[in-house]
Amino acid sequence: MNVFQMLRLPDLVSLLNLICGISSIAIAAHAAVQAATYQTVAHDGSFALALIFLLVAAVADGADGYIARRFNGGELGEQLDSLADAVSFGVAPALLIYLEFGGADPLVALFPALYAICGVLRLARFNSVASCKTGFEGLPITAGCVMLVTYMLLGESLVRIDFLLALTLALSILMVSSVSYPKIKNVRILAFIASIFGLTMLLYVVDVTYNVQYVRTFSILPFILMLTYIFSPFFKVPLLSNLGSKEYRNRGLGAGRKGKQ
Repeated sequence: MNVFQMLRLPDLVSLLNLICGISSIAIAAHAAVQAATYQTVAHDGSFALALIFLLVAAVADGADGYIARRFNGGELGEQLDSLADAVSFGVAPALLIYLEFGGADPLVALFPALYAICGVLRLARFNSVASCKTGFEGLPITAGCVMLVTYMLLGESLVRIDFLLALTLALSILMVSSVSYPKIKNVRILAFIASIFGLTMLLYVVDVTYNVQYVRTFSILPFILMLTYIFSPFFKVPLLSNLGSKEYRNRGLGAGRKGKQ
């Protein structure tokens, strides 16, 4: 069968995810080559744009899951989604860290390489083992990538290479761990997260247009949100992931009926 005939709407969104990951790698690599060729410092705007593309990929990744639940997915769905995630949320952030921070010390490459390997192992386990409907085993690779992206968007004044490498190592371990992370299926919460990412992208355009630095300041918000999710299994942080869900509403209605009786 022609592979293009097998594609469905969720698959097209997964391809958008993949395209954004490849674009991020291409932009960062081009900036690194330009810097090496002309013996100049890599342009911060190019690195920020590469990071923004990974946020777009994260939004696409969330959207394809939602669309797949609403409409019938195709035969390629799960495999295509995982392959796109491996590139956009595993390989891409690892390469960005190396290209931006690995020039001074080759040992820096070990940390992003470990991150990419653990991310791929996390995806392989997800595809091989029956998943729980209420949670993930190990940190989702998308969350790990967004955690790194939002930290690096804070700018050179706040980004420290030692903390970045420690964060990369911690995320690598969490991805292949057995720690249970909640699935956020609530449409309102997903829309809120997508709007935060969308506003970050919009502020990047404003920064480039008017030569300001709003993204660095605003990125503190998504960074804190991701930090909250990362620590949620350990400190029982209420993520309100079930608010508005059918099960939650039924539970609330049941409690209300009991109260009335």
